[in-house]
Amino acid sequence: MDTNTQEIPETYYLITEDTTPDDAVRLIASHAPQSTIQILHAHDIKHEWLEQCPPHTILILYLSDNLLKQIITQVSGSHCTIAILPHPDSPNAVVGYGLSTKMADAVYDIFNHDTHSIDLLVCNNEAVLNSVEIGDFLGLKPVNIGSGSLFDRLKVFFQQWRKLLVKQPFKITLVTQKEKSISTAVLAISIVEHARNTRYIQELIGETNINDGLFHTFLFSPRSIRQLIFGMFCIAIKPSSKLPEFIGHIKAGALNITCESTINYRIDSQKAQAEALQLSIIPRAINLIPGKYLTIDKPATTQKESYRVQHLPTGDTVNELVTKHLPWHLHAGTDEFRDIYNALKDNATLSANYLTLMVLSTLLATLGLFANAAAVLIGAMLLAPLMGPIISAAMGVVRQDFSLISLSCKALLAGLSLALFFSVVLTLIIPLQFITTEMAARASPTLLDLGVAIISGIAGAYAHARAEIAKSLAGVAIAVALIPPIATTGIGIGWLDWTIVFGSFLLFLTNLAGIVLAAAATFFWLGFSPFTRAKKGLLFSIMLTCFVAIPLATSFYKIVQKNRWEIALSTIPLNNADLRNVAIRRSDPLSVHFELVTNQPPKKEELDSIKKLMEEKIQRPLQIEMTVIIKF
Repeated sequence: MDTNTQEIPETYYLITEDTTPDDAVRLIASHAPQSTIQILHAHDIKHEWLEQCPPHTILILYLSDNLLKQIITQVSGSHCTIAILPHPDSPNAVVGYGLSTKMADAVYDIFNHDTHSIDLLVCNNEAVLNSVEIGDFLGLKPVNIGSGSLFDRLKVFFQQWRKLLVKQPFKITLVTQKEKSISTAVLAISIVEHARNTRYIQELIGETNINDGLFHTFLFSPRSIRQLIFGMFCIAIKPSSKLPEFIGHIKAGALNITCESTINYRIDSQKAQAEALQLSIIPRAINLIPGKYLTIDKPATTQKESYRVQHLPTGDTVNELVTKHLPWHLHAGTDEFRDIYNALKDNATLSANYLTLMVLSTLLATLGLFANAAAVLIGAMLLAPLMGPIISAAMGVVRQDFSLISLSCKALLAGLSLALFFSVVLTLIIPLQFITTEMAARASPTLLDLGVAIISGIAGAYAHARAEIAKSLAGVAIAVALIPPIATTGIGIGWLDWTIVFGSFLLFLTNLAGIVLAAAATFFWLGFSPFTRAKKGLLFSIMLTCFVAIPLATSFYKIVQKNRWEIALSTIPLNNADLRNVAIRRSDPLSVHFELVTNQPPKKEELDSIKKLMEEKIQRPLQIEMTVIIKF
């Protein structure tokens, strides 16, 4: 029966259980004074009685959830129309059918809303008012009866997190109507017919239709306590409109759920057991006058099944998760990173393409340094093939794979040797010998450069682990930190300028160590190695990075000290004169260059006084170099 205008029947049947709500009788009578109200007990409703009812008979149900399910099952397929009043023991019907919790409003809706023929979700031949649930959602249950404040959500979060320590996922197999089979490990499953009255689900999957012939299954499948705590905290603070990685979503018209043991589940909050769950949609099963919170669109054509399960554990990961409590750390199964691992192994192998790109990128970087051209250096960065062996080395470190480490080191040494050789040869050919700003920038590394290396390593590892991210981003991020320093080292060797050689090669080593450490830590964080295997490699990387960082810290301290001195000298008050552009160059004694802006040429006594003030300000002997600017 499609949507139609409500007609006032001669008799309304009020179906109750133990008590008759006097306020409901009075309200119904006020809306339909010409009709009679016949009160029946739920046990009086039989199939024979329903068959004798005239068309458009309206049954007003004031029942608990359990009796409602029985009556709805009996009424299913008949020509009777049902309307539901809020009962103290029917919270699931209130949510599932969008009822007002106030009796007056609910009765008003019955006489002012149209009748609709709607689908019915059944589980093992039992009608579902709101949801079917398996397992424990730990406060993240998608189907909520009522909504809480931020304080309430945080309270639930802190109450539930302790349970994570003893939670163990279980293996589940789901087969849809289209014979799509999904096997995974979950902590809980929630199944609902629609999300019109469930705000959290609406935010996750958008609008749904109660008459589209489909229902929604949510799989709660965290891989680690770390992932779950972070997700729970984020949802407690602000529920997201994006489906979290530890929640999968299946939309289907029928579903068969099996487990390796008996399934303990709850159907509309009532506990039950079964060997398997058979869920299906009965199209246009009941004629309903819905509550005001349930919007029913025009009859919709049946939609296609859909699956959002790409982040759920599969294969070896499932078998690992179901054998013990939920682990603290995320760990990917062998089959899940096999393709990534094989790709990294290929990237670590020496090839003609790798060596050719290494030579070209080094030549381009060397020319860019001589030309002091940042755009040319960017081109060299884009050509650089170093990303492959470095990221492969990081994977080898975190997984203690010495064959992968060996392949990566061979590729790195070969590329480094070629880069130094060709940058030296090109430096000897070019008849220029002056330090450009681009060269100088790579001859004085500091802790800031180590920060660049660490961020580059994280970007490189994450891009390799996530296929949806363009890998060229990782190439740029890593090349920025490596190719120009190598070329600068070659230039220093060609000039026999060991200051440039030491500074630029230190920058190269710093960036290499920082990138390997950050990439290895990122791979560990993403679950590519358990801590017991990764800890040795991570510890070695940390020690190497700290060792290289010692001179960087010294250099960074000197830069900070120099900056403070320059600021202090710039603020010295002078009579009829100003100090501008103060710059300190380290020498013995310190050399200070500045511009002295004055109305007349300074006398020697005035210059001596300025020098004395500066030396007192920073407590150091100084040598002054100044440019005098006369204002007139």
